[in-house]
Amino acid sequence: MKNKRLTHLIRNGQQIIASWLLLLWLGAGSSAAALAAAAPDALRALLAPALAAVEEGPASGPLTAAELAAFYAARDYRPLWSAPTALQAWREALGDMVNDGLDPAWYLPPGSTLAGDSACSELLLTAAWLQAQLDLQVGALDRETIEPLWRLRPATLAAPRRALLAGAHAFAADPAAALQAARPDLPVYHSLRVALGELLAQAAAEPWPRVPAGALLRPGQSDPRVPALRARLGAEAYVSAAEVNATALGYDPLLVRAVESFQYRHQLAVDGIVGAATLVALNQSREQRIAQLQANLERWRWLWNEQLPHQVVVDIGAAMIHYYRDGGLGWSARTTVGRSLRQTPSLRSAVSHFTLNPHWTVPPTILRQDKLPAIRANPEYLAEQNLRVLDAQGNELDPADVDWSRPGAIILRQQPGLNNALGQVAIRFPNPFSVYLHDTPSKQLFARAQRTDSSGCVRVEDVMTLVEELLRSNKQFDPTAVAERLASGVTRDLPLLAPVPLLLDYWTADLDPSGMLVLRPDSYARDEALAAALSQRPAAPAPLPTACLTP
Repeated sequence: MKNKRLTHLIRNGQQIIASWLLLLWLGAGSSAAALAAAAPDALRALLAPALAAVEEGPASGPLTAAELAAFYAARDYRPLWSAPTALQAWREALGDMVNDGLDPAWYLPPGSTLAGDSACSELLLTAAWLQAQLDLQVGALDRETIEPLWRLRPATLAAPRRALLAGAHAFAADPAAALQAARPDLPVYHSLRVALGELLAQAAAEPWPRVPAGALLRPGQSDPRVPALRARLGAEAYVSAAEVNATALGYDPLLVRAVESFQYRHQLAVDGIVGAATLVALNQSREQRIAQLQANLERWRWLWNEQLPHQVVVDIGAAMIHYYRDGGLGWSARTTVGRSLRQTPSLRSAVSHFTLNPHWTVPPTILRQDKLPAIRANPEYLAEQNLRVLDAQGNELDPADVDWSRPGAIILRQQPGLNNALGQVAIRFPNPFSVYLHDTPSKQLFARAQRTDSSGCVRVEDVMTLVEELLRSNKQFDPTAVAERLASGVTRDLPLLAPVPLLLDYWTADLDPSGMLVLRPDSYARDEALAAALSQRPAAPAPLPTACLTP
């Protein structure tokens, strides 16, 4: 990892936790006996100014002084940490947060020390405990600054935040249970924590072996890189320890099966061939894997708040689409999504209508970068692709009258038909990116392992099944009427009576149908930046009364 602080955390996580607690307890005089002296009257006096200023709480961000004051007012200012067992439980729970990809040192106010009062120590511990719960529930970072999600309507996180802070009282005797309750209740989140914990425990181990670059390595071939391949796979137990020590140069069936298992877990083409994509995954370092797990733990904290019982979800990282109804998965299919230079945007919207037999108006970027070069190279291209040329006002132009070296403000529009890029149907939803879901005549694209080759819109395999499902959910499905409209060849919009929520978002770790954790290629190169943002996150000052702080 390039980030030194993250590397330090990986190698010295337990020392950081111990140092944090030592500084906290020594600087604040926060022994259990001292905390027991934090009388309700002292807490009430310290918090009175903040309580007087209580307003509607924020939907996100650091814990506020008003929220801390309201928490204690609701428990009649009774101390939370007077019992030795509570302090010990909090220490252990805080240390365990490294497996969430969160740094325990974040919860100590930077550049400040406590005045040594037991009531102030009580407040610092509680502020850290509540902030940790908020971070686990909604994410430690403001995603709009790192991986923005465009929303049709503003997020509504204020109510869950209030509910979490109000419910924290129930865990006064068990701080660890409070953190567990705040974590996303998702199997994938649990699996990511387990995987991260296992890798952090290997921090002092030798680096994973690297496999040298070279020609494609195919089953049955002999190659001097085979021992390195065997050693790399052995580092993650894809082959046994006895097999790791073998020196044979043949790429034998046992090793091929291990490579195929590795390829599946990393969502690559499972062909046993060690090519460029497989080599990149094999040579990912342990630190890079840790960063990927940390990044996806944060993403799943964000995604936890996007769970709805009825919605369509486009999993951009996997190029898959899922339709959920009544809280369960009703249908899934493969998609193709935007390439790295024309990424499919992350957004929250709602499917509003379908366009049957759609025209395709070529977007400006595709017109400039793809279509104009093709037209210049082949005078018959427009006719072959059933493309009409229009001026800026929508008037049709004769292609022979256009100077294709400098065509000006023209529009290309493809007529409905078998070769139309949008196929038989486009699924529309409000968004500022001009993207949509659609059919395609190029069905062969769905057979690829990596399906990041569109210009931002999402091609959907078996898209008419999704159309049928969404119409059925609105009690609108009439198979005869839909078939007749498609057969007519006429472009028509078909509105949904009730729009269906839609989420397009990006993540690179998930569970397969059997419950196995799978890791995907980071097609949009976002994992490292998100992990770096987590490792560089400054600790937020605890919202303590001024009397608790010293210069």
